[in-house]
Amino acid sequence: MTAAEALGLIATFLYALSSLLLYRQFRGQAAPSRAVLMLPGGLAVATHAVGLYFLLVTDQGLRLGLFPVASCMAAVGAGLVLVSSLYRPFQWIGALVFPFAALIIPASLWIDTGYNAHPLEHGIGLHVLLSILAYAVLVLSACQALLLMVQDRQLKDGHIRGVMRLFPPMQVMESMLFDTIWLGQSLLTLAILFGFMYVDDLFAQHLVHKTVLTLVSWVIFAVLLGGRHLRGWRGRTAVRFTLAGFAVLVVAFFGSQLVLEVILDRA
Repeated sequence: MTAAEALGLIATFLYALSSLLLYRQFRGQAAPSRAVLMLPGGLAVATHAVGLYFLLVTDQGLRLGLFPVASCMAAVGAGLVLVSSLYRPFQWIGALVFPFAALIIPASLWIDTGYNAHPLEHGIGLHVLLSILAYAVLVLSACQALLLMVQDRQLKDGHIRGVMRLFPPMQVMESMLFDTIWLGQSLLTLAILFGFMYVDDLFAQHLVHKTVLTLVSWVIFAVLLGGRHLRGWRGRTAVRFTLAGFAVLVVAFFGSQLVLEVILDRA
């Protein structure tokens, strides 16, 4: 067993344990505590990060295939949940992010999509890093939007049921949503700029479709932020724009990588 596999299995167990503890608190109608996130969750993120180093860094360069990149996003997302929970009630997002991380780690270790590791220039490397950070933050935005959608529907029905009674007020949930969108949009803007600066030929590198879809996603989030500032958009409008922008972003990367690595075998 390699170091990446051993560390990955430990991280998977810790993410699963964190998820179980969170769900047990939900069943007991108690708000998730920071301690549940910080102890096993913090160990999971740390172990995951070290395992990713052994998984991604090879003698031939960086192994940035479909599942390894998804695993990176999960690690960054889980880390952001931990840090954000120190200041805002983001513990709820851990109930969505931690199970995803526990599922994606084994996939990154044992599912080979045929991606060939290769070295990256510093500019391209920075573009990749910013892209991963932007995707991870916008994943949190999508998770927050889903929770906000459930909360909004229950408020419209006039019946707050189950664990939703423990959620922060809707105004706080919306504030947290737009905080993550602003951060994600800023990172995505930088990633796009560095991509245009350092990618020589979008067509030759099969990146044109990914670029176009990423720009479409950027426009959707920009319209949402503009509507929020100018017209006070909130509630269902914010949720719909957030999920639409995130869906396009998912297709931009994961859909493109799936086609290139698995269907066309051009990794």
